[in-house]
Order: sequence, then structure tokens, then C-alpha cells
Amino acid sequence: MSDKNAFANSDLITLEELLLQVQNNNDLSFSRRREIASALRALATWTQIPLAMMPASATYLRERFERIHHDNIGVTKRRLQNVRSLIMAAFRAQGLSTQLAGYMETMNEDWQALWCLIGDSTYFRTELSRLFRYCSKQKIPPISLNDEVSEAYLKALEEEALVKKPRTRHQSVCRVWNKCCAMYADAGWPQVALTVPKYEERLYSIDPSLIPTSIRKELEDYLTYLSGSDPFTTHPSPFKPNSLNAVKGYFSRYLSALHHQGINLKKYSSLSDLVTPEMFKLAIRWFWDRNKGGTSKNLGELSWTIRSYAVKHLKADEETTEFYANAMKRLRIPQQGLSEKNRTAMAQFDDPAVVRKFANLPTALWTKAEGMKKTATSGRITRKAQLLIQSAVAIEILTFAPMRISNLQGLRLDEHMSWMGKRLRISIPRQQVKNDQALEFLLPESVSLRVKDYLDRCRAALGDAGTPFLFPGRNGKSKDCSALRNQIRNTLWNEAGISLTPHQFRHTAAKVLLDSKPGYYEVVRKVLGHKSLSTTYSHYAGAETQAAITLYDQVIIEHRQASIKARSALNQMAEPPFMDPLQFFGGRK
Repeated sequence: MSDKNAFANSDLITLEELLLQVQNNNDLSFSRRREIASALRALATWTQIPLAMMPASATYLRERFERIHHDNIGVTKRRLQNVRSLIMAAFRAQGLSTQLAGYMETMNEDWQALWCLIGDSTYFRTELSRLFRYCSKQKIPPISLNDEVSEAYLKALEEEALVKKPRTRHQSVCRVWNKCCAMYADAGWPQVALTVPKYEERLYSIDPSLIPTSIRKELEDYLTYLSGSDPFTTHPSPFKPNSLNAVKGYFSRYLSALHHQGINLKKYSSLSDLVTPEMFKLAIRWFWDRNKGGTSKNLGELSWTIRSYAVKHLKADEETTEFYANAMKRLRIPQQGLSEKNRTAMAQFDDPAVVRKFANLPTALWTKAEGMKKTATSGRITRKAQLLIQSAVAIEILTFAPMRISNLQGLRLDEHMSWMGKRLRISIPRQQVKNDQALEFLLPESVSLRVKDYLDRCRAALGDAGTPFLFPGRNGKSKDCSALRNQIRNTLWNEAGISLTPHQFRHTAAKVLLDSKPGYYEVVRKVLGHKSLSTTYSHYAGAETQAAITLYDQVIIEHRQASIKARSALNQMAEPPFMDPLQFFGGRK
């Protein structure tokens, strides 16, 4: 029986078949064939997937490589990069990659001239190098570059390259090309602007001008009602700002879906006309089809938001209420314990080595930052080093004070932070916390001293010096929430090979604690600031499963070892002395 993946695209050869083709390719030198073979076998070892089960597809392999960090497999970063390059070389050698050119291939004369104009700009060269070589290989002159060529280049990136996030890379290429158009216009750079695509935003957002003023007013009134800010129409449980933004976003996506389904929203004067069962089915089907015929947590929450408006706020009739009740059974995913995404993230911490690496990461970041060269003019550490220190501080706080990213982003020196001797206290009032539970944390002295060092040396240089925020941004505001989230997440992956979001620090705190102290749910509740123990238990009842299994395994092993010792002791006992039966009965003297 073949072990080839029966569910893979039959039109694609497997990596095992690719390996055989490379080994029989006499156009390649013996050493080159050996290097490629080694790279393919290394990938199989790292992923624990046989080569016969992996298709020779850049799209497939891109996802595999994104899950691999060189530290986690015990190789250098350079070795991982070489394996990627060698596999793509095998693709090109066997004709599986035909559009993109390798980095070693030269540009033609026209593109080389533009390359020289860029000069020593490392950023521009890094972004444009692949595009220039692609166009050279396709015999496309600079003057002929347009949106059609740009789209073809994106398709080649997605199908033939192992670069991370090809769409993001494509966006960046278009932006840099347009910058060069402006900067080098007088030097002869072709004045051809490229459209910078927006991808998902185009699908999930809608131009406000397409929504009637009356409907926008109804939505704003509803948000005011949910906020509890109107004393005459107070919602029984006022929504926090983040929750209000979520509701606003869900409605925007819902209206966008109706728009993409061909509904002319301007024909309707009231929001109530757009949340009928017929309209709801039309909008949700658009999301359903895009989700490959299934629901998701996000779709479930969006559906619940629309249902709440239609049923509760508008006080729908019995038939509409029943329709939405039945729809929620199919669309809304009941949350029982950790989600699959969070369980996967927490599984990393089953390995004690990962826990140790996680615990020591702030120190490692600090050490790395201190080792970086200082700027020649000011004598200060470089901005890159300052950002590493900022990341270290953010990770320290999330580790010892696991809070939501919105609370971390909003930390103010004048409101949330105070000193008790050499220890920093963080106090967040209940009004600023999602579940109305005030947060109080007293950081260890060592962590507090690091925060103080960051305040003294780095904070002012990373944003508006006059802002009161711990993580400053521009114009007196705090650092953008998504920017801070990505900074923390990227630092964890790039520096430690740990895939973790800021919110998952809360799950990590629960898991690490419960692994060490199974059953300590009340302690977890207090650390995370849950209102009730039932909330904690419902979230983390399975978090200590592995610890419990390990404890059980140890009990069984101890019983086995005890049995072995007992048998060994029995076998080592001296045999009883021989006694002559006749002597026993008195027959012999």
C-alpha cells in the first residue's frame, strides 16, 4: 500500500518524487544533488512528516516553514535559510518553479540601471530585488510595469516562493516602487504608479457613503444605549469601550457582506429592515461560503451581535425569535475550556525547556540589547536595542501581571503605577477592566528595577516624551494596540521560537501554575482577576490534564518499580537448607 497522501492534489508530485528526480538529474553536480537531498531529508526530520506525504508545492511548504524556528530544532538560522533555498533550487531545477528568478540570477541592463539609482538603501534593495529579477526573467522592461504585471508577480510569489506572507510582501513592494517614482523622477525612474492592494480590508469594510445617514444614526444610537452613557436609556450592563468597538466592527462586517451580496443599502431607511431573517441568511451565507462551508468563533459572535439587536433591542416577534434561536445553535460555537488555537499555544509549555526559555527571555533580551553598539553621536544604545528593552519590559509585566493587551497598552505613569520602596505597584480600577474586576499587582524588585531602567533610558526616545503612557506613541497617545501586540508576538518568536499572543500570557500563567500546583484554581482566579471560580474552572479545567496524567504515570511507574524490587528481593533470598526426610522422621542417626 502506498503511503502517498491520498488527500493531496494528485497533479502535484511529492517531495519524495522530487528527490528521486533530483538524484537522477545529471545536469546538476554531484555535490549539488547531495546538498538538495540533505535539505529535503532535513525538512522531513524537522516536521516529522515523510517526504511521500508532502506535495512539492510552495504554498504547502510555506505554512510548514512558518512553524519552524531554528532554536526549536537545534540548528542555526543560516542552516534553516539554506534548506529553504535548496528546496526552491530543486523546484527550479525540475521545472516546478518557472516565473521567479533566483537571487543569484542577474538583472538585465534596464533594471540594473534602476538598481544603481537606489544606491545603498538596504531597505529599498531588499524589497525590490525579487521584483527586478522577476521582470528581467520575464523580459518586462521597467516602462511596462503596471498593475497587471504586479498581480502576476504576486501570483508567482504565492505559488513559487517560500517567503512569509507573500501578500504583505507584495504590498510593501508596491509602496517602495511608488516612493522611488517620487524620489528618482528627475533621474529617469519610470513614472508608473502601482496600486497598493488592501486585500482583506476590501472585503470586511464598507465605504460609509454607501450606508444611509438614517441607518448610521440608528447604529450610533444603539452604541450609545449599550454604553450606558444616556441616563434615560441606560443598558442594564454597560459595555466597555473595547466591547463597543467590537459591536461596531461586527455591524460593519455584516453590512459589508450584504453589500457584497448585491444589496443596495441606500434603498433602506432603517436598520431593522436589514436584520430580518431573510437579510441575515443572505449576509451569513457570504461568510459561511468564505469559511469553506462552516462557522467560526468570529462568525458566531457576529451572528450573536445581530441577533441581540434584532431580538432584544427591537423586541422581535415569536417567529423571528425562534429563527434566530435555531440559527445560533448552528452558528455560535459554545466555549468549553480553551479553544483549539489556545490549546496549541499552551502545548508548547508541556516542554520544561520551553518554560525555562520563556521565564528567562526578558533577561536574554536585556543582555542582547546591552551588547548592541551605541550610536556614535549620542552615545545611547540604538533604537533597535531600545525596542528590545521595551519588549522585555512588556513581557515582564505580562508574565508577573497577566492583563489584557488593552490594559497593558493604556498603562499610565500618573494613574496606574506607584512605588513601594523598590517595588512597582500596578493598579487598574475596575471601570477600566473588561469584567469590572480591579487589578492589583506588586511586581518583584528585580522586575521593578528593569521597568525603572527602561523609564530612565528608553521610554522618552520611543515616542512623545511628554506623554504619561508607559508605552508612548505619537501626539501624546499611547502606542498603537496592534503595534504593541505585534511587537511582543514577533519578539517571542524571533528571539525564543515561542508562538504566543499577549492575551495568551493569561492562559500561560494558568497553565504553568496548574502544572506545578494541580487544583490551585482559586490562586489562578485571583491572578487573572476572574469574578467567580466557575469562570476559572470553565476556562482551565483541561489545562492541568497533562500534569495530572504525568502524576498518574509516575504513580504507575512507582508501583512497577516496587514490584520489581519485591521480585528481586525474593529471588535473592537464600535457599532453605537441605533436610534429609528420613532424618526428619527420626530414621537416621
